[in-house]
Amino acid sequence: MKYHIDELKKIQEEIASSISLQDKYAINEIELVVGVDQSFLEFKKNKTKVISCCVVFDFKTLDILEDEFSVEEVDFPYIPGYLMFREGEPAVKTVRKVLRGERAVLLVDGSGIAHPRRSGLACYIGLKTGFPSIGITKSKLVGEYDANLEVGKAVPLYHEFTQVGHVLKTCDRCKPIFISPGCFISMETSLEVVRRCMMGYKLPEPLRIADKKSKEIRNLLLR
Repeated sequence: MKYHIDELKKIQEEIASSISLQDKYAINEIELVVGVDQSFLEFKKNKTKVISCCVVFDFKTLDILEDEFSVEEVDFPYIPGYLMFREGEPAVKTVRKVLRGERAVLLVDGSGIAHPRRSGLACYIGLKTGFPSIGITKSKLVGEYDANLEVGKAVPLYHEFTQVGHVLKTCDRCKPIFISPGCFISMETSLEVVRRCMMGYKLPEPLRIADKKSKEIRNLLLR
């Protein structure tokens, strides 16, 4: 795949202009929450492959209902800030395998609007699938925040004088996670959904399990 950074920036800016930060449905109307995570198989002689994994949870009980994965070749390199061009379409295809017309929210391992052009991976997946999406990362891509965090507390994440998300410290001995809306969901609802999905670990349970499963699949394929 040939690419030019200026062209990719324009695409991201167009996507950012289409993002809605209005709740598609109220939090008490959410039926499912889906963890979306990806792992990679890197080969010296063959093309890189991406493993896209989705795990579907009942939002009220956090019981696992279904999981699905796909494996595809990718020809776009790893470039921070441009993950949607590497991971976006494989993730979208996998989400569509498990979701139809349910009222679901996607928890994506990647940035939402906490991104230099307000257009992270979670924005792309949400916009393309039509499902509300939340970006969650373990490290900061952009922004500033008050680092004096207590467990269970969240503070706003700002970038260029605009709030782009929240920073939440989820456990005593772990660094905080960065939460930002992707599409079709508000800043406040994004944080509340993540809070309701916590089960004592650093990551919300749907994303933790999706991460675990993607790595398990990766290890099986490497045998």
